[in-house]
Amino acid sequence: MLEHGYLTRVERPHGLPVGLRQAPDRLGSGRVYRDVAYPSFKQLVELDGMLVHTSPSARDADLERDLDSAFAGHGTVRLGWGQVFGRPCRTAVKIGLLLAARGWTGSLRACGPGCAAV
Repeated sequence: MLEHGYLTRVERPHGLPVGLRQAPDRLGSGRVYRDVAYPSFKQLVELDGMLVHTSPSARDADLERDLDSAFAGHGTVRLGWGQVFGRPCRTAVKIGLLLAARGWTGSLRACGPGCAAV
C-alpha cells in the first residue's frame, strides 16, 4: 500500500522521474529488492511500513543495506506513512530537489490547487 501510495500520490502526480520498482540489487549482504530506484541519479527510495519494519533485526538489516549502498555511491531515503499519505506534495518537493542535486533536469508540477510543488 505504501509503495502504491508513493507512485500515485508523490511520484506520478508531481512529474518526478519514473522509478524502477522492486529493482534487484546485489550487495555485500546478498540480493535485495529496492522499493524505488532512480539508477540514472544513483538514488534509492525505501518505503518503510509498520508491518515489516518493526523489529530491531529488520531495522538493522535496513541500515546495513543503506551502508552497503553508500559504498556503491547510492543515496538512500527512507519514507514512511506520513511522508507518503500525510505530506505527499512536500515529499515530492524534497525528492525532486534531491534528484536535481544528482543530475535530474526535469521540473515538478503541481498536483492540484494548494500543492506545495509550485
